Amino acid sequence: MNEASLPNVIVGGAPKCGTSSLYFWLSAHPKVFGSPKKETFFFADKVNRFNANANVHEHEMAQYEAFFSGAKGAAVRFEATAHYLYESTARSVFSSWSKPPKMIFLFREPSKQMYSHYKMERYRTKRVDMSLGEYIKRPQITDHVDYAKHIRSWINVMPEGHVRFWAFEDFMSRKEAVMKEIAEYVEVDPSFYDGFDFEHRNESVAIKSGFLHQLGLKIQPLIPHAIQKAVLPLYMKLNSGGRVADQPEDEWVLEQFKKDWAHVGQALSELDPSFPLEYWK
Repeated sequence: MNEASLPNVIVGGAPKCGTSSLYFWLSAHPKVFGSPKKETFFFADKVNRFNANANVHEHEMAQYEAFFSGAKGAAVRFEATAHYLYESTARSVFSSWSKPPKMIFLFREPSKQMYSHYKMERYRTKRVDMSLGEYIKRPQITDHVDYAKHIRSWINVMPEGHVRFWAFEDFMSRKEAVMKEIAEYVEVDPSFYDGFDFEHRNESVAIKSGFLHQLGLKIQPLIPHAIQKAVLPLYMKLNSGGRVADQPEDEWVLEQFKKDWAHVGQALSELDPSFPLEYWK
């Protein structure tokens, strides 16, 4: 294993918490190289549809190093697999490196994160067909919003100062300021983000053609980011049914879910007193 060709930064977090936007904005920095495949899932606990062709259980580390072969001496090499937050294999592997990567996690108010993910799975990927009330009873849903539990597991195994987390709401409200904070954390020039052209990525929209969407996901890693930025509006016009509106019948479920998981924000603020909890109240 050649550690000089491995990432020195990893982005993770709960689904629908802004990791796609962070991936593109961080990749834009001239001193940063983002893996062309945003989410490699290489160190996921199990082989799945996202990592069937490259995973730690069946393949050599050379296949992981290949994701960063184009780094060409970049100061920062990174990938953004959101689900690493929950993966014990990823924690074990990254913490075992002689130079463990710096971890960045993004978190969103639990009811908003859960609802955004629900709308994505129901209207975009169409992997679920059930009411919100049924959806929140799934064990993985409640596990995924228990952010503090998972972040503690990372803090316990990584070197001091190698785990930082931000609130999605703060990230989107103060894009330039927060990206400068992240740039300083990963040790690249933060002034690059002065007047940067930020755009939001990966919104929950209804997809007209699932086939076209899956094809787009497959070829996306092969397309330079600048071309993706130019082509995305046209693709969204052709294959998007528009942003999925909140449903009135879901309001009570969301209010109750928010109350039930209010303690998560408090737990995060105890881990980091600077965490902007006011966004979640």
